[in-house]
Amino acid sequence: MQTKQLSIQQIVDIIQQTNQIAASTELDALLDQMLDLLIRVTEGEAGTLYLYDEQHHELIFMVVKGNAASQRLTGKRFSAERGIAGLALRQGQPIFVDDVVNDRRWDADVGEMAQLNLRTLYCLPLMLRGKPLGVVQIFNLDPQCCDDPEELAVLDLICARLVTELEKTRLLVESERRRRRQEALVEIVSQLTTTLDQQDLLNRIMGHACDLLNVEASSIWLRDPIRGDLVLHVATGKNHEHMVAQRVPEGHGFIGHVVATGETLIANDVANDTRFYRQIDANSGFTTRALLCVPLRAPRIELGGERGSIESRIIGGAQALNPGDGRAFDAEDVSVFQSLTSQAATVIRLAQLYRDVDTLSNRIIDAITGAIDLKDPYTRGHSQRVSEFSVAIAEELGITGDELYRIRIASKLHDVGKIRVPDRILKKRTALSDAEFRQMRRHTTYGLEFLEENGLLELELLRNIGPALSQHHERIDGHGYPAGLRGAEITTIARIVAVADVFDAITSNRPYRPARSGDEAVAILQRIAGTELDSDCVAAFIRARARGAILTQEERE
Repeated sequence: MQTKQLSIQQIVDIIQQTNQIAASTELDALLDQMLDLLIRVTEGEAGTLYLYDEQHHELIFMVVKGNAASQRLTGKRFSAERGIAGLALRQGQPIFVDDVVNDRRWDADVGEMAQLNLRTLYCLPLMLRGKPLGVVQIFNLDPQCCDDPEELAVLDLICARLVTELEKTRLLVESERRRRRQEALVEIVSQLTTTLDQQDLLNRIMGHACDLLNVEASSIWLRDPIRGDLVLHVATGKNHEHMVAQRVPEGHGFIGHVVATGETLIANDVANDTRFYRQIDANSGFTTRALLCVPLRAPRIELGGERGSIESRIIGGAQALNPGDGRAFDAEDVSVFQSLTSQAATVIRLAQLYRDVDTLSNRIIDAITGAIDLKDPYTRGHSQRVSEFSVAIAEELGITGDELYRIRIASKLHDVGKIRVPDRILKKRTALSDAEFRQMRRHTTYGLEFLEENGLLELELLRNIGPALSQHHERIDGHGYPAGLRGAEITTIARIVAVADVFDAITSNRPYRPARSGDEAVAILQRIAGTELDSDCVAAFIRARARGAILTQEERE
């Protein structure tokens, strides 16, 4: 009777331990504790626990106890057709083996328990409503344990209780993985609305790809429009620092096939695939084992107005390499990677459109200012130099980003009003009359009127640049033109352009005098600082010149 009570107490303790384990919401912890308990109950020497991947019909080696050498197998995958574990899983019934080494069903090639003197084995499938979830193997247990109905009932009780929690935990893990993937996509979409920094966005997207797909590396390849080669554009993950200036010839490799056909490819064993382009691994030191490759399809974009739309087209391809835990790429990986790379293609297309517009705008501005400078051979290149000097001064004043960009554009356009000044005045080689000088002075207001009349000041690009045109001849002491502004009434952008404009005028040849040296010009700027020119801007100019950012025409030649 005492023995019976002790047995009941043991069962109660086991149930309590089982309930404690079931409370865990961490999959790894649940599996670890579950195997520990089963080994204790059976008084086995060691054990392993596999989870079943139904999609790939594989067993994933998750936990090992009692054999340190087998730890190296953690995360490895094996066909569910192999060994005693696979047989128990397929049959849905436990298997007891009293002589493991000599049992023909034992698959020693797997390598588990390699340094253990194996004798007995109890292999128990983990089943939930007839569906296999995994397999537990207990090694070197007492054979009588498997002959005792009560012992087997206890094992069934443990497994029945924990297998339900195992499935719940796996679903929680999967739900968390999907949540993280959705959050990543939401973040990417939100970033698209706040930045046009292509490199930063693409690095973020491909970084998410590495994280969410649990792969070693990812990359984006764009088609060279001239040569047709595929050129590496972005690489993240392992050895990415060695992936510099890589090219794949047109039509070569998985990436070439994908770009040419628009197909998505999965190769879970690239070593045995003739389409694998090995030169990239040779150049980078990376070892590709498995690969997911998708085309980068830039979306159709509605531009509105006269331009209508830009049609969808394949601009390159993207790759994800070597999924973790030895697993194979699956359909969900394809879906996630396609979602991410679709965003990447959108980023690339929008960034290209922005660059095209930006380039067009700058070249039009350069053409306008160049045409003005060409009206007078003595001022050729003046607008470009004033822009360069203005940017250098602004940088010394700590101006960055969008404001610095506006200063670059505004300073190029500072003399655009001269387009309305007659050539006879601009090209006159003798002193101007009072009337001619008054008309020349009006170029400051002409410039502003020119931009306003053509609706250019309504553009975001040219917002707030007006003072650079209208105020760059104003003086700190109020004796400038056209409005006689003084001190704080003159905007910062106009003060900067004024210093740059004066320096270039002094160091350029004029029909009425030769160019002065840079040192002479600096001395003049210092002398008129605080009266005609802003002292801080002159000091910033001197610092910029000291670091070599400002050179005269003569010094450039």
